[in-house]
Amino acid sequence: MTRRKLALLAAMVLMAVALAACNDSKADMDEDTLAEPIIVDLTINPETVAVGEKVFIQAKVTQAGQPVEDADKVEIEVTQEGGGLSATVPIEHDEGGIYKLEKTFDQPGTYRIISHVTARGQHSMPLKELTVTE
Repeated sequence: MTRRKLALLAAMVLMAVALAACNDSKADMDEDTLAEPIIVDLTINPETVAVGEKVFIQAKVTQAGQPVEDADKVEIEVTQEGGGLSATVPIEHDEGGIYKLEKTFDQPGTYRIISHVTARGQHSMPLKELTVTE
């Protein structure tokens, strides 16, 4: 084997070792936790309100049974059925993996409430309905 081929082979082996080392550092993370999906429990209280009454929207985010307090992004999308009102509102962490929003509605109708949660490389978007009466 010529020196040139030997040098090329040695460079390729070193590159492979370097790449393997990078992957090993990622493997040091808690693989069990990363493999677990995030769970988003979306609740609306109450599920039927009158125009102008407060409704409490809550997204409880957990992973492997533990609260997720470091979500990258949590938003609530509100869309009125029939092509009416549509808005996305960012919400902040309260405590214990619970993200809360208090809202009132000024138009009667049925609304789709979707929580968009991005955390730990995952995205979840459960949906609930809210009825607003006159």
